[in-house]
Amino acid sequence: MGGVGSFLAAQISAVRDTIVLGPGYANQVYYSLQNGTVGTAPAAGWHLAFEIPIRAAAVRANHARGVTVYATSRDTSGWAALSLNDTTFRLYNDNCRWSVGAFNQTATPNNPFDVGWGNYNLTTHITTGDSLYIVAIGSTYKKLWIQRLQGTQYYLRTANLDGSQDTSYAVDKSLASGRAFIYLNLLTHQVLNLEPAASEWDLVFTPYLEIVSGTPYPVTGVLQNSPVRTAKVVLTSPANPDTLTPSAYAFDSCAASIGYDWKRFDMSANSFVVADTVYYLVQDERGNLWRLRFLRFEGSSTGRLVLEKALLRQATSLASRPNAGSLAVYPVPAQESFQIELPQVPFAGKLTLLNSLGQVVWQQPVEATQAVMELVRPAGLPNGVYAFLLEGAAGRWTGKMVFQ
Repeated sequence: MGGVGSFLAAQISAVRDTIVLGPGYANQVYYSLQNGTVGTAPAAGWHLAFEIPIRAAAVRANHARGVTVYATSRDTSGWAALSLNDTTFRLYNDNCRWSVGAFNQTATPNNPFDVGWGNYNLTTHITTGDSLYIVAIGSTYKKLWIQRLQGTQYYLRTANLDGSQDTSYAVDKSLASGRAFIYLNLLTHQVLNLEPAASEWDLVFTPYLEIVSGTPYPVTGVLQNSPVRTAKVVLTSPANPDTLTPSAYAFDSCAASIGYDWKRFDMSANSFVVADTVYYLVQDERGNLWRLRFLRFEGSSTGRLVLEKALLRQATSLASRPNAGSLAVYPVPAQESFQIELPQVPFAGKLTLLNSLGQVVWQQPVEATQAVMELVRPAGLPNGVYAFLLEGAAGRWTGKMVFQ
């Protein structure tokens, strides 16, 4: 595993920690494996979350607290006439990729200019909304139009279905600089800064919506931050976890790698049971490797859980990671070769180059263990400005290249 030192010579020491979400899982708790709980925010009280990093354009919905998003058949010219009769299907957040919220699900594959709710203009750097939605907040229905993302501002418009309470918003990313998302309450009209800095947490304990046997179902579990990678390990009862060999397991960047199913409800005991042979190997953003196991989950009465963690490897060096959505490319302009600073290491995925018409002109798989990847300019590629799309298990990143 790139950037991680060898096993600690001393005997592995495990420590226990308690996480408290509160009765009814009232809070979401941000957690650092190194520092413990670093932030707590109400799980309710917000309806939409807007991605903050430069060129990032994800818009997520608070499904676990009663927010339902419907795609509609009308374009933005049909705002005044939009009704429930125009709904086509429901849209849900992607639980693996933070960069794909409910409003991003209709994006055209392999087109970095299409973000689902709108299209990015390579010349003006404005993402203009081209879709209308209906959002249900419990029994309250509102029509919604994300009009544009310009600079640091998301502009959107909402109204009741009868046209009343027509409201415009400007949600400024800079109000929560360094965070992953900024939040909006559509009923109180509040813009909320709820998260700790993105660099401060590895895991968030939270309610979220999961598709269980084909049905959307509210669950409570663990989602991991974008740079974090996890492997699930199931041992036999007498096995000693100190003998684990991390290199034998495949690590996953999916945000829901740990998820919710490390516990189950025992009907006969009327309580939750946690499997004592299930472990998770977790590599944090700094490259430290941890072993994690859940010991207790008390359910909605207290929202309390107990975990055990042990540091297996101390990072000796790890290249710094730029924020998702703001990848650096150099030199500018490039001639025969160019370099891209990767969002995480190691990285495996695909790089796509598109011209100003959105046409794919070059595509190839990429795999790297260093923070900076060098590539040779595709043969015969004319001078000009191109967009690129970098895709991996943790998300999608875009950027601009100039060749001359």
